[in-house]
Amino acid sequence: MRAIGLRSVTYAEATAFLYGLRRFGWRLGLDTVRRLLALVGDPQDRFPTVHIGGTNGKGSTAAILDAILRAAGYRTGLYTSPHLVSFTERIRVDGLPITEAEVTALVAELEALCLAHFAQAPVPVPEATRPPHPTFFELTTAMAFLHFARQRTDVAVVEVGLGGRFDATNVILPRVSVITNVALDHQEYLGQTLAEIAGEKAGIIKAGVPVVTAARGEAYEVIARTARERGAPTVHTPQSYRVVRLASTVAGHRFDLAGPTRHYEGIQLPLAGRHQVENAVSALAAAEVLEAGGLRLGEGPIRCGLAQARWPGRLQAVGERPRILVDGAHNTAGAAALADFLREHRAALHRLVLVFGVLRDKDSATMLGALAPLADHIILTQPPAERGADPRELPVPDRLRPRVEVHLELSAALQRARAIAGPEDTILATGSLYLVGPVLQALGISP
Repeated sequence: MRAIGLRSVTYAEATAFLYGLRRFGWRLGLDTVRRLLALVGDPQDRFPTVHIGGTNGKGSTAAILDAILRAAGYRTGLYTSPHLVSFTERIRVDGLPITEAEVTALVAELEALCLAHFAQAPVPVPEATRPPHPTFFELTTAMAFLHFARQRTDVAVVEVGLGGRFDATNVILPRVSVITNVALDHQEYLGQTLAEIAGEKAGIIKAGVPVVTAARGEAYEVIARTARERGAPTVHTPQSYRVVRLASTVAGHRFDLAGPTRHYEGIQLPLAGRHQVENAVSALAAAEVLEAGGLRLGEGPIRCGLAQARWPGRLQAVGERPRILVDGAHNTAGAAALADFLREHRAALHRLVLVFGVLRDKDSATMLGALAPLADHIILTQPPAERGADPRELPVPDRLRPRVEVHLELSAALQRARAIAGPEDTILATGSLYLVGPVLQALGISP
């Protein structure tokens, strides 16, 4: 088959090529992505950046900070992963996704370089003198940086894909690094303890570059120690900021915030779940660091950005009568935060129908243990993804089995949930972003 870099291709062919790169796995290391970026002139060095890592909330924090910067009049780039429905969601300029035509052109350009400079097989024995071919995430990261440079972005907000130290995004020298929190996830790559995982997350801390973090306990100790060793000023949001007069609903929050430089009264945040308040404070703290470093921001744009922040797939309301919520909680910490939301607003949600699907490598027992007892009815299904867990094998406590049924097909699960829920009730689809995306697609909703 001819390489796509040598002929005209469609968007479908371009994305098929990208997804085909998953055969190279997930490579933790920077040599390949640095080589690829050097071939296109190191575009990541042409604009200021913010680097955001952490276990949960990094995407929400990135989206909130992007909204703040846009409210201040900056032309922004936003790079996040994974996408929910369309690949184009991953790369945004001024809030708008990259176009399919731009994706197609970038893929063709970069694949031509890969064909000329990198091995073309997962195990490059016949071409041992060539470096390994870029992975899906490495090539996508290069696409994002090249697109941001060509679109003349004023500043880009870059979310870590996995870990931090060896993540492909860790080639940037940001104006500020953010580590939202640290919890157990991806232990097969990052380590078995919180301290080990925190060490990987702390790998994005650069010498002299301020770091903002909401991490606590031993994870914070690891991050703080790394920051001291690298001379990176640290803002620990639980110590530096105090949330007061918090009023929460199923639609968002209003709160006052006392910080080291300002006191904000009546902040509006249209993102549900108290964990989003913590993410908003991290984004606000990063904005204040950027402001101290010379960016023109101010209280008005910060307030406006917070009020306009949107992040699809995270406690997002996508239907009424019955209310339909989708949430990408995909690990034990995310499930715990979601359970806190359900307990806080249980009365407003009325009867709760839980549609749950998870990937095989997640701690489904703990996740279900947090969420299932709060539901009146539980429908187990399978995310339409390669790693989707068989719902028939999920560990359900015996006491909950009378409330549980299984539907392998997501469409059947959603149809059954609608049949069970009354007009005042709530359907919650959760367990994985690889479930949330297809749910949105099935409902005809674009992120």
